[in-house]
Amino acid sequence: MEIVKKMAVWAGIVFTGLCGIVLLGGGKITSGTMLVTLTFVMLLPFWRRTVPLWARAGLICVLFGVVIWNISTTDLPAPSNDMEVACTADQRVSTPSTGFKFLDQVTYIFNSFTSQAESS
Repeated sequence: MEIVKKMAVWAGIVFTGLCGIVLLGGGKITSGTMLVTLTFVMLLPFWRRTVPLWARAGLICVLFGVVIWNISTTDLPAPSNDMEVACTADQRVSTPSTGFKFLDQVTYIFNSFTSQAESS
């Protein structure tokens, strides 16, 4: 059981770091920086020894809440007509509408990240 617990902790740390990197690449600098910083803090030894479990869980929940709020403030591009041709970088990222605004915003940020990663 101890091995499963350690694997879950490390998976959470890696997932937090990857989300931070995607947010940084997708244009959400504040949220991405917070998650990457949280990842480094979670790797430090004092984090596990001196900070109580309830304080760690509370800090992680508050930071993820701020990140979710920051994602929800993302402005989605207006739906475009198929006959229009756009030359700006923001318009190259296509976002299919799912009907859920938050999911559309996450998809838009992820598509922005992948479009920047493709050009490298």
